[in-house]
Amino acid sequence: MRNARSIPLRVQGDSKEVLKSGNGGDVGPAASGDEVGDGLTVNPGPLSCLPQASLLAGQGLDESAGDVLDHGGGHVVDHCVGPGFRIAGKLERRATSGASSDHANALLSVNVLLDPNGCLSSRYLWCVTLSPEVSTRIRDYRPKLPPERWARIADQVRATVAAAAPATCYEAGHLLHVVGRLAAWADSTGLPMDPAVWLRTETIDAFVLSGCIGKAPDTLQTYRSWLRRTHEALVWVQRGEAPPVRLSAPRGPQPPYQAVELVRLRTWAEMLGGRARLDGRALMALTAGCGLKPGELCAARGNDIRTTKCGMALVEAPWLDRLVACQADWEDTLSELAAIAGDDYLFRPHRKVAAAKNLVSSWPARHRPPAGLPTLSARRLRSTWIVKLLALGIAPALVAESAGMASTAGLAPYYQWVPPLDRETATRLLRGHCP
Repeated sequence: MRNARSIPLRVQGDSKEVLKSGNGGDVGPAASGDEVGDGLTVNPGPLSCLPQASLLAGQGLDESAGDVLDHGGGHVVDHCVGPGFRIAGKLERRATSGASSDHANALLSVNVLLDPNGCLSSRYLWCVTLSPEVSTRIRDYRPKLPPERWARIADQVRATVAAAAPATCYEAGHLLHVVGRLAAWADSTGLPMDPAVWLRTETIDAFVLSGCIGKAPDTLQTYRSWLRRTHEALVWVQRGEAPPVRLSAPRGPQPPYQAVELVRLRTWAEMLGGRARLDGRALMALTAGCGLKPGELCAARGNDIRTTKCGMALVEAPWLDRLVACQADWEDTLSELAAIAGDDYLFRPHRKVAAAKNLVSSWPARHRPPAGLPTLSARRLRSTWIVKLLALGIAPALVAESAGMASTAGLAPYYQWVPPLDRETATRLLRGHCP
């Protein structure tokens, strides 16, 4: 991928250094006060997507990262073009939340032009390469749109995603979906066929608020996040845009199961056959019995469970930094499952990856209880565990710690389902201990 832009050359002694060369540093945007055009830049891909040696060889070079003069400062063959040079360096690659950033190899070519009026301009040309797999996915993408409608926006959508996907750490398929929806909506509203217009803050917000009618709030948040990251990857300068609107999506916990529902769901899971029976029991024992989060449920192995001499089942995984004791009515089930699993996963073992997408949610989607029973949900089972402990009068600090919460404030949404104490129990607790 290549992108070129011409910028009037401005020499300032106190200007911010844009390219840290010679030490493999990052390449960043120019200062907002500089006269930078409003075009879109091309950003780097993952480190594995760009073999630097291959790129340099394609440019007739064989240099390492650092300053590389092009023919010792000789003239490049072009009209009114002055000295030029190339710099092989690294560009920062934005990471998703919870992951560390990395860098990607890139090649920057700079040519200096002299126009008939005697003004100097700098032409910057970035070169990065996508992997064959990602390139094929982008070229072959076809959304569920009428062919003639997709043909109008296809090239610009593919170009936008090809430039942005590697820099955002999102999969190209996700960005193709959301950028394609944005482009189709923009085209239907009469906006120009221009990614620079699509990726304006106000355009993104208008699309999310009016172009995604019927989508759940968390889906709207996801769409907006992907488009904002695309905007950040491609637009380097301030453009006088309106501040983004504030969006919020409810993140409250799911309600717990009623006691009769939990009993019937447990009976149903026990009647399943083969591997489904073991997975259903593991799902319930690790959430309703131990309060593990969905991600922790996926990571739990048989040898992470220790059964004491008195029959208590404790989850003592190396990645778990808190005390988790299984509730008494699930101890036998969990100990039995641990003995069967050994050093393999308790829930859906023999998988190829540690945490596949939708690993937990896809199981209830495939195994639905009979009519009249709600679907199994790991989050609802965990809520059931938390509410039960609070109803038993266990200290909130201990419940929060065992649930992996930073403080007891995380328990506040669950108190709406904690039944009130009867008068006799409340009186006894308020009175305190008597000799």
